[in-house]
Amino acid sequence: MKLNYSTLAFSIVAVVLGTGRSFAQEGYAPMGSPYPVGSPAPYDPAGMQPPGMMPQGYGPSPMMGPAPYAQMAAAPDYGQVSPVSYDPSMYEPVGDYVEYENYAGAGYDSCGDGGALPPRAYGGVEAMMVWRKGGNYPPLLTTSANADRGILGNPSTQIVWGDGNEHGNPTAGGRITLGLWLDDYQNWSVGGRFMALEEQSQGFTATSDQYPVLAYPFFNLNTGLQDSTIVALPGTGTGAANNTTVNFENRNSFYMGDAFLTKHIATNNGNRWDFIGGYTYFKMEDSLYNDATFTVQDLAPPGGLSTGDVVRYSDRFDAVNEFHGGHVGLMAEFQDGPFSWRAMGKLALGSAHQEATVSGLTTANGNFVRNEGVYALASNSGSFSRDKFVYVPEINIEMLYAYNCNLDFKIGTTFIYFSDIVTGGALINNNIDPNGTAPVFQFNEQEYWILGMTAGVEYHY
Repeated sequence: MKLNYSTLAFSIVAVVLGTGRSFAQEGYAPMGSPYPVGSPAPYDPAGMQPPGMMPQGYGPSPMMGPAPYAQMAAAPDYGQVSPVSYDPSMYEPVGDYVEYENYAGAGYDSCGDGGALPPRAYGGVEAMMVWRKGGNYPPLLTTSANADRGILGNPSTQIVWGDGNEHGNPTAGGRITLGLWLDDYQNWSVGGRFMALEEQSQGFTATSDQYPVLAYPFFNLNTGLQDSTIVALPGTGTGAANNTTVNFENRNSFYMGDAFLTKHIATNNGNRWDFIGGYTYFKMEDSLYNDATFTVQDLAPPGGLSTGDVVRYSDRFDAVNEFHGGHVGLMAEFQDGPFSWRAMGKLALGSAHQEATVSGLTTANGNFVRNEGVYALASNSGSFSRDKFVYVPEINIEMLYAYNCNLDFKIGTTFIYFSDIVTGGALINNNIDPNGTAPVFQFNEQEYWILGMTAGVEYHY
């Protein structure tokens, strides 16, 4: 695989610039903070509480919602000081900062009495609408005037399908996140996410009623010229055929999960930063099927066929990608009253096990002829595998609204990039030697991406 260093560098720079941008913001301090708006909130990594202040560290859940109990003042109920020696004048700030007041509905909603500890568990559910990168196919089906026989480069030849990215419609998906804070002040947490996408099925059908001439183009290695396999051609001459139907179908399924550990780094007014690290897994299956059925009209057909025979060609190109790796990243959140903006960038590095299966079949009147189709021939059929280094940057941007102390609504966008993926279409090699020595199988490198719009809810308990 030729490593796309420019894409990798851009992904890392985007994360760094995003973190710098969030640090530069000077928003409101989280509601309930004992610190005035615009002043820094001290953080004590050892978990000790400065006089009059809850130890810093509680903020937004990693990959989750805003922090309704952020930066509350200390209280005697949880062992910070003994009830006997507790003196409110020493441990509570001047002014009414004890309760967190969250804008919800028409008025304020009190979310604590200053002695309550923040939530320890969190979870979220998101619905997704996802676009995926289209398949990179060579020209696979052509039409032309009768004399040009669908051969690429001839004056009237046009490509009916292939030769670029054939995009399908957006599909639905979902993502679930669960996590648990490991301390009372939300410095460390562990959790996991799982995302699954609806299977995408993209099809194309062409018939001889629509296109009197239909052909599968290829480059003939024996002659060094463009050539074609004809499946529809008027008349009774060489290659003549009618009653033709050609079907292409591309199927794609995808799911992804990760286990993560987060560590609070810094809090600056309404901004909070967390480090993210952990394990990432994904599996993508992609298949391309080609089927053509036609009736022979050639008065002298080759290969033992007879005029009037119903012939079927079938090609199957199946690919599986299974990734295991580690990821690191940063998450930043900026809170402004009941609204929060969150950005997360992470980079997963690891090994993808890639498998490919190629098979073909030809039948006549339902009877077996040979284990070859149009592009799946004896020379490139079989099962193949390899392991490749792959990097997977991911960026998530969300806007959240704190409906009440525990429930948040959110909308956002997700972008995931894959540096090297095997798809069914990328397995097709249309450089063919009719004598049977080619095409030869090869893995073709292909980048891939997923872009999604998200909407969901988060709950803190």
